[in-house]
Amino acid sequence: MSMLSEEPLLRNGQDIYSTMRQSSGSNFFLNRKDNIVIKGFLNKKSQKTKKWKYMYFVLNGTEQQLYYFENQKRSKPKGLIDLSYSSIYPVHDSFFGRPNCFQLVLRALNQVSVSYICAVTSDQAQEWIQDLKPYCTNTQPKVRSKSVFSTLTELRSLQIKIFDARKLSVKHASHPYCILSLNDTKVGRTQVKEAPDPCWDEEFTLDDIPPDIESLTISVYNKGKRSKDTEVASLRLNLSDIVVGQTQDDWHVLSASYPSSKGPGEAGSLRASVRYLHEVIMPIKEYASLKDLLLNKNLETALALCEVCSGNNDRTPLATALLQIFRNERLESHLLKTLNDRDIEGRVESVATLFRGTTMATTLMDQYMRMTTSAFVQAALQQTIDKIMEDKLSCEINPAMLESPGDVEVNGKHLLAILHECVNAIFMSTDSCPQVLRHICCCLQNKVRSRWANEMHVRTRVVSAFIFLRLLCPAILNPRKFNLITEAPSQTAARTLKLVANCLIKLANLGEAKESYMEVVNPFIRDNQQHMIMFLDELSNVPEPPTTLEVPTVDIARSLATVHQICVTHFDRLTNLSTTKPYVKKLVTITDMLTKHKEHYLNQ
Repeated sequence: MSMLSEEPLLRNGQDIYSTMRQSSGSNFFLNRKDNIVIKGFLNKKSQKTKKWKYMYFVLNGTEQQLYYFENQKRSKPKGLIDLSYSSIYPVHDSFFGRPNCFQLVLRALNQVSVSYICAVTSDQAQEWIQDLKPYCTNTQPKVRSKSVFSTLTELRSLQIKIFDARKLSVKHASHPYCILSLNDTKVGRTQVKEAPDPCWDEEFTLDDIPPDIESLTISVYNKGKRSKDTEVASLRLNLSDIVVGQTQDDWHVLSASYPSSKGPGEAGSLRASVRYLHEVIMPIKEYASLKDLLLNKNLETALALCEVCSGNNDRTPLATALLQIFRNERLESHLLKTLNDRDIEGRVESVATLFRGTTMATTLMDQYMRMTTSAFVQAALQQTIDKIMEDKLSCEINPAMLESPGDVEVNGKHLLAILHECVNAIFMSTDSCPQVLRHICCCLQNKVRSRWANEMHVRTRVVSAFIFLRLLCPAILNPRKFNLITEAPSQTAARTLKLVANCLIKLANLGEAKESYMEVVNPFIRDNQQHMIMFLDELSNVPEPPTTLEVPTVDIARSLATVHQICVTHFDRLTNLSTTKPYVKKLVTITDMLTKHKEHYLNQ
């Protein structure tokens, strides 16, 4: 058999082909005692190809190889990745404009090959990453026999913010953007701006980076209009020079990547902040008291932590950790309902802006929806998104953006046709929405009806605030971020997506468009308002919490360690809070105890 592979096969070629011949056909993985660790569908692309391919993967732990097939029924693999020569690295959402990606970098025989992998959900991505780690060269567990460290897990992460640059060369970098690399592996990128003083203000969090990472490089590239993008300058930060736990915010002189006669500083300078965390996670049993305290039925401790972190950088890490802990116990609906109720009860402003801002409740809901609603979003939007991507016809109805104002009528009809198709698909997707989320929507409706009994449409708007304004409309505006498409939309398609999202926002708010050029869609909005109310009522018609819930595969010790670290960071404030809220005293005591336990482990 001739092996088709996009990556070089880096074990002994004769041995590989011999194995493949013996195993080919319908019995490729049958009658073998190999340890098949995990298998399933993932998206894959190589460094040289632009398009993603949806393929079936099988991780063979015995052979330390990752096979991929064109589909599940194929008996012959399309190729394999030899993990004994491969390292695993993160990929930030910014790199491809889509989430849940990671990369396998294969190095051998003076060759480097990169395979990018993308999962449908964050839970699936984490499951594959954790299963691949023991077989990759840079994440294999070290043998630490008779050592206390054999029971510890190390966790490294980087929090990076790229602010702006000064005096970039307009000649070499007229349209600059930044690429972030760990060692020499590219992991993230900024948007394209304009020289000489571009402002990005973009943040990147790289969790669980491998232990072999020694440096962070920020490279400035120029976006070529007709030519290939070129690197023009860079800066390199060694992690050993960064004080762990502290934010290092500095202006850095860039080193030019082009021939320079003026010496240092000619390429300009760049401001960036970096925070490097190197944490130690103790065995899960050490966190039992913290876990029990967080899961207490009245949620006093969890709410106190939410109050402490609501206005700082720890809001999102805390939300993620709490969701993982509560989902592991099938208690996420209790957590989300409690936080939502607090926002509703404390509302003093207009009900029209309820859940429009950023609070701990909206952060938790946003994260939970992103974790669990991929099937719902796909059922509701995939058909419409695909049509818009394939359609070359314009839906532009703003005369100011058209060369020929006479096109408005034709374009308006086309836009209305897409809108009808879109809302029909959404209204038919109720059953694809997760039952827990539907129950939370039911709780939201009940709470706001009791709070604002005289507000006719409050029960509709409170659900649409999450389902449309925070989920479906953002997915329409940026379908790559929700894994609905793999390539960036054309300029025409991007404008159509924006118009469709704007119209759905008006409809979900039960309002009408105020812009004069949007008048053509107002009859559509009026005609579908009652359908919108009925859809959201049906979606919310789950009065009882589901009894059977799928528990995701997550590292609960890591989530609890994150909570502990947040408590350490805000220890003084928690101590002050304990003087007025006695139940916080227990959290302060447990935090201090865990800190001492960690010191004991490290001093062994």
